[in-house]
Amino acid sequence: MATKQRRCWSQRAVKRHVQCGWLFLVITACIGRSGAPALAGTWTPVSAELAGQDFPVANFRGAILQLTDSTYEFAGDKGTYAVLSAKEPAKMDIHGQTGPNAGRTIPAIFEVSGKQITIGYQLCVGERPIEFTSAPGEQILIVQYRRTR
Repeated sequence: MATKQRRCWSQRAVKRHVQCGWLFLVITACIGRSGAPALAGTWTPVSAELAGQDFPVANFRGAILQLTDSTYEFAGDKGTYAVLSAKEPAKMDIHGQTGPNAGRTIPAIFEVSGKQITIGYQLCVGERPIEFTSAPGEQILIVQYRRTR
């Protein structure tokens, strides 16, 4: 009668595989599916610039930006967003579904730093912003938000 030989991993091999698995899960949870930082949360505008000039956040009338993994809501405007690239500056497309931007796709860039996110929105027909500046005559809105939740 032939005996079956069982293959077993050594304790060291098991430990290494478990550590690699946990590391993979931690990295995946931190950067999300697309490689971009996690954006989901509640964000309050703290400063803004439009066409090269300060744009008072009072113009937002206390609105806050609510983001899930794929949807947004801001001052009655609702829709989805898709992160296209995490390479700096990270790129996203915003797709308005209801509200003032319904049916529009807004090309944008963003950067997350700690509890702050800066988003540059192209408000007119044109190319996606390539940096976080808004020159006179451009309809690029740069908004800095602070995470509140």
